Amino acid sequence: MNSQKIRSMIVEDEPEALDLLAGLLEATGEVTVVASTTNPFEAIDLLLLHTPDILFLDIKMPGMSGFDIINEMNRLTALTPRVVFTTAHDEYAIKAFDCAAFDYLLKPIDPDRLAETLRRHSSQANGGKNDQLRQQSFLNNEKILIFRGVTGVTFIDTDDVVYITADGNYSSFHFISGRVETVTALIGNIEAQLGKQYFRTGRSCIVNTSYLARIDMKQMSCVFIRGEKEYRCEISRDKVKMLMDFMKNRFSEF
Repeated sequence: MNSQKIRSMIVEDEPEALDLLAGLLEATGEVTVVASTTNPFEAIDLLLLHTPDILFLDIKMPGMSGFDIINEMNRLTALTPRVVFTTAHDEYAIKAFDCAAFDYLLKPIDPDRLAETLRRHSSQANGGKNDQLRQQSFLNNEKILIFRGVTGVTFIDTDDVVYITADGNYSSFHFISGRVETVTALIGNIEAQLGKQYFRTGRSCIVNTSYLARIDMKQMSCVFIRGEKEYRCEISRDKVKMLMDFMKNRFSEF
């Protein structure tokens, strides 16, 4: 029944780590390792020869990084395995998803986390091209921003963000649900990635004008109302007229 198993390939420069991952994969009974190498320069030839369903790819390797392999693979358009990055360095997470990685596993790899990756692969494979297109749509969706969060990688759907506040090198996204996500990013860098409905009200705040209910001139704040809940974000006095003009221009577009 091997033909029904997930065909995987491993590129990992440490032999012990390669053997451990191969053992974890084979132990699931759902995966067969069709190729593996500790030499990143052999990766492309092995990919062309074995055409795996999933490529488990280490990032930090001598001479050629996992990202270098991805760049070469993308140049060879016939190669389309799902890429799962495996690394001990979580600082590469955002770049990994920028490369449209299917998943990102931190070493030492947790068997339950690996099993979840395989379940998601099987689910999308059984769903056919529609699921693959939905995944690609998510990765290419301009409304979805990816940041390093306090505890890992954070995905932000900007349609659900009411306002954003800054505190030094950190920024907090305040959602319409009341949830708050803090990420490691300067607010100026975030501003450059936002849609045209966002407005910078001061040095430390950006608001989503789609949710703006009124401007409180006494307390110099923007007011947002969701049901019985009220949210406020500061606005500097010199920005009030600019915001009002901004809103007038927005309404005139409709």
